[in-house]
Amino acid sequence: MLPETGSLIETPDPQRPYVLLDAEGAIVAPVEAFFAELQANSRPATTIRSYGMDLLRWWRFLSGWGVAWNRVSRRDARDFARWMQIAPKVSRVRWRHRASSGGSSGPVTRPAAGVPNPVTGRAAPGRLYSASTRGHCETVLRSFYAFHLEEGTGPIINPFPQARERRRLPAAAGRTARQSTGGRYRPSLPQRLPRRLPDDCFNELFAALRYNRDRALLAFWVSNGARASELLTSRQRDPLPGEQLLGVIRKGSRAFQQLPSSPDAFVANEQQVDYPAKAA
Repeated sequence: MLPETGSLIETPDPQRPYVLLDAEGAIVAPVEAFFAELQANSRPATTIRSYGMDLLRWWRFLSGWGVAWNRVSRRDARDFARWMQIAPKVSRVRWRHRASSGGSSGPVTRPAAGVPNPVTGRAAPGRLYSASTRGHCETVLRSFYAFHLEEGTGPIINPFPQARERRRLPAAAGRTARQSTGGRYRPSLPQRLPRRLPDDCFNELFAALRYNRDRALLAFWVSNGARASELLTSRQRDPLPGEQLLGVIRKGSRAFQQLPSSPDAFVANEQQVDYPAKAA
């Protein structure tokens, strides 16, 4: 188990949406510089937070072994990749469940991974880190050390190297070509099947919703594929029923974009009246 040292803090400063604190509560300067680079490359605050969680895990790993971030070797990076394959995840009780558990927010052990949902195909979270989580963490750390390698502020070599190049015979014959496969310590990700919801289940879900606003959100989500956070940014003037377009603010670019949507979504949107306010 890693020591519960350091934290990732959200700040009100738009130039520094998140900062990483070490075990003494001081801002980690190399991570702050990397966050500034991400922000200069138009990465949203949500991406910075996602990168920060992986860097926090890495900083706790280094703290447990007493290794400085700029003294890391490839052996340390390899051990970290091996550790993530066998380390159990520890999650804390969510705030909405703390009242029923007596206010305790200590760590809880996740249940074993269950059988995927037969309707949606979504697998239950397991005790270990998934391959996608390990792959994302490897990508973040490789990018972090690549940035400091270019700046001349980190190790002389990237502890998370690129994968060894493989030779293959192209179809055009005669020559050999090289193909890179990403990071050396990046796990192989299984090919996911698209999640599905049968028509009868969708109709049952649509009929079970109590309010037209919820029906409109569901119909827009299914027809135009926008994220839930993007749909909630749409304002009253953004739908264009005559052209069957819905304006949303995209998550990554923060740009306004009009998405084609189904006529049923606009019908449900026009029918939403007297939606009760959330109780205080």
